[in-house]
Amino acid sequence: MRKIYLFAVIFALIAGFATYFFINSLQHNSAVTGVEEANVLIAVMDIEKDTIVTPDMFQVITMPVSSITYGTLVNAQQVNGYMATETIRKGEQVLASKLTDLREGDENLESNGEYRLSYHLGNGRYAYTISVSETNAVALFLRAGDYVHIYDAMATEALNPILKNIPVLEVGTYSDFKMVKSGVETTTYALITLSVTEQQIETLLKTGENIRIALVPYSEGASLPLVPTEPATDEEGSTIAEDFLKEPETNKGMGEITTAPPTTAAS
Repeated sequence: MRKIYLFAVIFALIAGFATYFFINSLQHNSAVTGVEEANVLIAVMDIEKDTIVTPDMFQVITMPVSSITYGTLVNAQQVNGYMATETIRKGEQVLASKLTDLREGDENLESNGEYRLSYHLGNGRYAYTISVSETNAVALFLRAGDYVHIYDAMATEALNPILKNIPVLEVGTYSDFKMVKSGVETTTYALITLSVTEQQIETLLKTGENIRIALVPYSEGASLPLVPTEPATDEEGSTIAEDFLKEPETNKGMGEITTAPPTTAAS
């Protein structure tokens, strides 16, 4: 009986060693290859909310597709100069939804319900408010988004506008704006806020109360650039097309697949 037990122990030890060597052999002689991967953008530092981002704040890394969050960006150059609408932590995948292009002046851009006019100003533009009345401001038909020519009623050459194609940022006061957002239309106002340059502010100050305003056809005003901007470039120095600037490239939930599906191949 003891011999039977002894043989059983010996066979058990042999089976154990055989299993160990078999598994160890698999680990050394075969490897899992072909895992689906894609390039994604991650933050290399903490980026606080309201920060204007630059390419050096990000890094492109390769990750398994299964670990990538939908909408993660893949090109840092395309969002150069954008603003972070939420805090982005170091090592976090950079989502397009957490950045906004200030140049586009997104009318829906708000932060926790707080409207900031500064978000809607491009580089070199300033918000400037002037007093208006029915007679000098197109019978109060002006609305945010319109473009206007401004004249000096006392100038010798009054027929020539002193400023052309000036964007109207808002009409009325902040309270009026909030009422409009809640569905109450603004029907009367005594103030309008314009988007102007520093030089244009000087012109408005000199004109004072002699201002007269003419409404410009929207297609005419919107077709002219307000401030010349230098084209964005990629890492090789090539100009990035405007279409890409407006819609940064994301992985679309998958990204560019760099390998075949997973397989087990013997080495």
